[in-house]
Amino acid sequence: MVKRSQLMKIVAVSLVFLFLVSGFSVMVYGSGSEKSISPCDISGSPSNTVIANISVGSSPEEVAYDSSNGYVYVTNNWAGTVSVINGSTNTVIANISVGIAPEGVAYDPSNGYIYVANSGEFTVSVINGATNTVIASITVGSVPWGVAYDSSNGYVYVTNNWLDTVSVINGATNTVIANISVGFGPVGVAYDFSNGYVYVANYASKNVSVINGATNTVIASIAVGLYPEGVAYDPSNGYVYVTNRGSSTVSVINGATNTVIANIPVGLWPMGVAYDSSNGDIYVVNKGSHSVSVINGATNKVIANITVGLGPNGVAYDPSNGYVYVANTGSNTVSIIYTSPQVINKVAPFYSVIYIIIVIVVIIAVLAVVMAMRRGKNKGGPKQWQEPPKQQPPQQ
Repeated sequence: MVKRSQLMKIVAVSLVFLFLVSGFSVMVYGSGSEKSISPCDISGSPSNTVIANISVGSSPEEVAYDSSNGYVYVTNNWAGTVSVINGSTNTVIANISVGIAPEGVAYDPSNGYIYVANSGEFTVSVINGATNTVIASITVGSVPWGVAYDSSNGYVYVTNNWLDTVSVINGATNTVIANISVGFGPVGVAYDFSNGYVYVANYASKNVSVINGATNTVIASIAVGLYPEGVAYDPSNGYVYVTNRGSSTVSVINGATNTVIANIPVGLWPMGVAYDSSNGDIYVVNKGSHSVSVINGATNKVIANITVGLGPNGVAYDPSNGYVYVANTGSNTVSIIYTSPQVINKVAPFYSVIYIIIVIVVIIAVLAVVMAMRRGKNKGGPKQWQEPPKQQPPQQ
């Protein structure tokens, strides 16, 4: 009879064999609902290379990822629209009319809305990600530029470039509840959830204002390089990265001490910056060099430079497919960069799970039949041994 331990071994070996033969799907840093890619797709593409260029509207500026639908939103400054890219197919599925000269864009996961700063008419357009339609227009300060969401209080922070303030929007009511004075010419803005602070790059002041999200007051001002532009937070090390357009460097701020711990040389006119959670790298868009510098967050050194379109400006990382999206202002395109994930979450898609269950059931059924047949043979019990009859000697 087949022992239970042997049965388990057979099932385990069958599962391993099934996984290898069926091309078991993998998902890069997925939660189970994102786009799946096969192992050959991962190993077949060199890391940090442009795999596609998507045509969008005129003068694309900034980029944001919406985790609720897997879409990427791109502001088209001259067209007054927002292009919506489906991350699963990397095709434009909609173009949404917003205000004049849209710049910054951010996604609010608490309500599923996308906030777009319209620099030409001093408003923020609110897009419902479920329908991709504008549901509200909020008046803010003069020349709104950057946008960031604060998950600790549910507020959206908008930099007003000409007014030297930051407007605070309550996402629950879509109304401005405060205006905070910062440095001269605020542009980029980012939220650091490790300390609850909001970091604002003041282009004309050569510094970064630190806002306490609990009180909406400025608690520090940090000197950085010349003409700071973009801001991004890296949760893996607790650092804030600020692009200095005039210095062609990136200042690294330690969020625990709010001090600059490094200045990293990159390309010409660094603008946007984004953190890639799959590999811990920081992607810096160099508008003057038409390239993207890749900084290793563990060493704070540039490990790659990627050529993209003309005049790249904004950048965002899409964790559902592991791609980095770069808005090329001069080319009216978005470059898609394949990054190099360090960890792969193996998640079986639905059809693979069903397939595995069916095979297991078949294996167990076959084993059950074999065991039943053996029991049938032994049903009469074991035969007793009998001494063979003795040979009689031949008669004379």
